[in-house]
Amino acid sequence: MRSFPTVVDARLKRAILTPRILSQAQELVRLALKALDDLRALDDSLYERFVASRDEPTAPEVAAKGLQDLWETTFSGLTALLWFCKSLGADAKSEPEAPTEEFDFTDFGESKAPPKVEEDLSLGATDLLDFLDQIDEQSSNADQGDQEKWNKVIERVVSIEYGLSSQQAEAKERLKVALSTGEIGHALGVLDDTQSSASEGVHALVGAVYETFTPEVNPTTVVPGYLTALGRALLVRRGVAELATNLTPYNDLLQGDDPTKYEPALAAVRTTVHGYVMSVVCRAMRPADRWQMVEFERLLATQQTSTARLTTEGLVKYLDSLGTINQREVLVMHDRRTIEAMREAVSNARQLLDLSPRAAVEMMDRAYQAAQRLKGRSIGIDKLVAELEQYAPLAAEAAPMKFLEGLEGVLAVAGG
Repeated sequence: MRSFPTVVDARLKRAILTPRILSQAQELVRLALKALDDLRALDDSLYERFVASRDEPTAPEVAAKGLQDLWETTFSGLTALLWFCKSLGADAKSEPEAPTEEFDFTDFGESKAPPKVEEDLSLGATDLLDFLDQIDEQSSNADQGDQEKWNKVIERVVSIEYGLSSQQAEAKERLKVALSTGEIGHALGVLDDTQSSASEGVHALVGAVYETFTPEVNPTTVVPGYLTALGRALLVRRGVAELATNLTPYNDLLQGDDPTKYEPALAAVRTTVHGYVMSVVCRAMRPADRWQMVEFERLLATQQTSTARLTTEGLVKYLDSLGTINQREVLVMHDRRTIEAMREAVSNARQLLDLSPRAAVEMMDRAYQAAQRLKGRSIGIDKLVAELEQYAPLAAEAAPMKFLEGLEGVLAVAGG
């Protein structure tokens, strides 16, 4: 398991000049990355426990104790992070008003305020004083800039902390109810959902710091390999759709009337399913779905051809049932926004086609990128996008009207 380093990020050190704020920001990021490390470890643990609960059911009290221990381990880092976030919010509320007296030079090594300057200063002395005043003003503005930015971060931190704390409390209650009724599968689902949403919140905390102080930094360099709930859902949706597309021709052969094609088709199915089970897409699936895919692979590897034909048919139908992933809220919102963006781009492209061909091509490219984000949503969309992929990106310039009509076809099937 990968552990995040606790060294000071040089990018934050360069961006935050106030030592106190730098220390607090760095500690917030450190605790957030530690929490994400703990949350990430749940994926394999949850899957293993789900498999164990299916293969060798244990006594309810033993299973409950194990899941409670798993909860504490998974969310221990998050608990520490939320405590720190609360302390930041409390400190911000108790912070005194900024003093109105003149600038204090103590930070520059002076034990008292500088002596009062006489009014009849010489020209050279006046220039020097102005220069020193400018330095003092710039230093004060730099501190004020850090503080203003940090205040904005604290506002987001307090809001995110409240949401995460409320979410945790509700999830613990749901877990308690599930365990008290012996619904281990439901309890595992609660853990999985809570881990996903908690990861989103923790990632938002990291983003609050870096987006405020270092907006030029790509978030993926801070939390490499991190997948949001949307990213995981899109990955699984596309992966499942691709697997179904690849398996369908082989299943058609296995369900056909030519026995000579059964063995090669079955060999192709076994290879395809094994590759999927070993992929990052399968690991991103929810535990129950991942377990089912592993079970299909196990059956196909050991069954005789006559039985494996039926198993393959069942697998294809199961993949079709996974289309319910489109009903997940995160994908519903994503698809709605994507379709709206695509509709606007297509409309603009059609209006600009005669007035400004270059601008029309840019609009069509935007619509095409949006269409790509809808892959896996339905067989119809995938077929139309695949046709566009054969000609993009030059088709928009070579045959703009035909390409535009293809985009409008995708939009129509998508419900836009």
